[in-house]
Amino acid sequence: MTGHFRRRGTDTAAGPRSDLLNEGLHLAMAWGEDWLQPIQERLAQRHPELSRRELDEIDAICRTAMRFGHDEVYDLALKSGVDTKREDFDSIVSARYPWVNGRNLAQLFNQGMYYAWKDMGFA
Repeated sequence: MTGHFRRRGTDTAAGPRSDLLNEGLHLAMAWGEDWLQPIQERLAQRHPELSRRELDEIDAICRTAMRFGHDEVYDLALKSGVDTKREDFDSIVSARYPWVNGRNLAQLFNQGMYYAWKDMGFA
């Protein structure tokens, strides 16, 4: 890592780096025309000081976290059905990605449940 991104800190629950990653994750989960689209350009508009390498790295981290969250909620829904608990999901995701904030955990869970129920024929 170089420059500005390195100075942002570590993967702690709060701080500038986690704020940036949460912003990126929020962009990665955007509905509509931006759904599943790369976040680099949108993030660069908000943070022009970030290098292309830093933007690519943030995009990769956020997409990986998003896929993990969606996969985990899907697995929980397969096991628990209508009894799927958000608390179970939160602890799984937070153990792997401690920087993910509550707002993004909620959105990951809701998106994952939407697609799980749709795939299982409930939506």
